[in-house]
Amino acid sequence: MPVITSVETRRGGVAAVTVDDSDEAVDLPLESLLEHNLHTGRLIEPSLWQRITEEGRHRIAVRSALEFLASRRRTRGELRSHLAKKFDEPAVERAVARIEELGYLDDAAWARDYVRQTRARGRGRSALARELQARGIDAEDGAAALAEHDDRDEALAAAQKRLRALRRLDPDTQQRRLYAFLRRRGFADDTVRAAIAETLEQQRRAELTSI
Repeated sequence: MPVITSVETRRGGVAAVTVDDSDEAVDLPLESLLEHNLHTGRLIEPSLWQRITEEGRHRIAVRSALEFLASRRRTRGELRSHLAKKFDEPAVERAVARIEELGYLDDAAWARDYVRQTRARGRGRSALARELQARGIDAEDGAAALAEHDDRDEALAAAQKRLRALRRLDPDTQQRRLYAFLRRRGFADDTVRAAIAETLEQQRRAELTSI
């Protein structure tokens, strides 16, 4: 039967535990040591040791997840990517499931907040959809969040703001640069053309009234 040969306390409420049939120490949370009375010289059943190590990885993964989420809200995909750097897939999936049970993950709410925030202003749905997908938001949650996003109004606002930097250029150049700018921002061709036409018409009327 394996014997615990070393218990070395480390930072963060973790201990490195070694048994005599393995050269590698296993990191366990201190609560696992207390719960299972683990100490140097303790004989331990292989099946119990396996269960303790799996349970310990899960607890440490959950702790790591909570620390990662402490600074700001994250998506499920971001959390998985973070945990995957340190833990194997079973530990990652169990930790993510536990965090969801605790109510700390809500991709639908995260996507809605992302679309509503200031830095999403003046951006088209296709650009925002790509960004949401890159953060691990699924198609359903992304579509629901983008349903509130009015591309026409956003394109018009973006064109009006951009035109201020193009006032000294001739109308043809203004139109070309506005078109390229809005397309890069993720707006559809017809939305871009409508926004440019309205923006340039507003500028023309303003110039006439100022004469």
